[in-house]
Amino acid sequence: MSRSRLTIPILIFLILSACIEDFEFDGISAGEGIIVEGFISDQSYNDLLLLPLPARYFTLKLSNVGEVENVRNEPVLGAKIELHQDNNVVYDYAEIEGGEYGLFYEAFRAEPGSEYHLEITLADGRQIVSEIQTLEREMDMGSFSLEEGINVDYENIRGEVSITEQEGINFYVTTLVNETEEPIYYKWDLTITWIFNAQLAEDNSPIKYCWATSKNFYKEYQLLEDQNGGVQNELFFLKTKSSRLNHGYTVLVRQTVMNSGYYTFWNEVEKQLNQSELFAAPPYNIASNLTSDDIEVFGYFGVVNETFGRWYFDKDEVDNYGGWVNDQCIFGGPWAPWCFDCRAWAYDDRPVTPGMPEWWDTKYFRTKP
Repeated sequence: MSRSRLTIPILIFLILSACIEDFEFDGISAGEGIIVEGFISDQSYNDLLLLPLPARYFTLKLSNVGEVENVRNEPVLGAKIELHQDNNVVYDYAEIEGGEYGLFYEAFRAEPGSEYHLEITLADGRQIVSEIQTLEREMDMGSFSLEEGINVDYENIRGEVSITEQEGINFYVTTLVNETEEPIYYKWDLTITWIFNAQLAEDNSPIKYCWATSKNFYKEYQLLEDQNGGVQNELFFLKTKSSRLNHGYTVLVRQTVMNSGYYTFWNEVEKQLNQSELFAAPPYNIASNLTSDDIEVFGYFGVVNETFGRWYFDKDEVDNYGGWVNDQCIFGGPWAPWCFDCRAWAYDDRPVTPGMPEWWDTKYFRTKP
């Protein structure tokens, strides 16, 4: 039986960007073996451009993990990775760097009714295969809602409990009605973008305002097994006394609907992380759909329905917003570099870009708090 193979020249990968599922297995005790991280969805690179959202290709990450804790996982290089579809089409991943491999097809998306599985051949010939996966049902994003309130933080400082109350907004998503008899498995993660103002830069300077992005500001993800729908799920609490809100602030909500196996995987990862924070011995038996006759394999290859929703902070929607001045660039001196150049506000996990992104809604850009 014949099969089709889709390939593209490898040289162009040097100028292309990609992203993976935003989770690192460093810190997870998984035993000794290979970790596989990756997914595909029903939203292609081209689909995201039309939404409009920052586009991304599907990627897979391979890393070696040992039994020694607190040692960063080593990348797996030189692997050959194929994505097989049930109509005898094979898509080739291309190696990028650091154990990441990209599926660089701008129009590729997971299709309803199709079956997918991975075949991975390591540089030494050992093989890893995933179970067959199919796309879950399509489910639109539910409705967003806000509720003003007070968040209470408890902090133990040298045996004494410090209590801090902060005014802010509770942000919720309410799931749509589930008209089937089967549960729907949801996962939400968040990316925030806000406008940083270099307060001492000239008003017309191209480096006065930058758009800063972070995926680590809120909890990494939220999970929900929803039987009937109509569930109000809190995604985050936003302090309304924050300089981040002065000039513009948005949250991109990514919703994925997955099968029960992938949901179990993320649920067990979350439990293990929580146990690690409590100094408990984390379990080793996280669910996986990857197998090998040659080596222990951890991780999961998911096929998901993906939906996005964007929310912008509007100061007119809340009563307890009064603006918040960042006084680092006002009084005295010497001043930090970011007082004159917004690009200096960047960190490794917080890229900043001068100039308004194409997707930004201009009515949510304010020059004054």
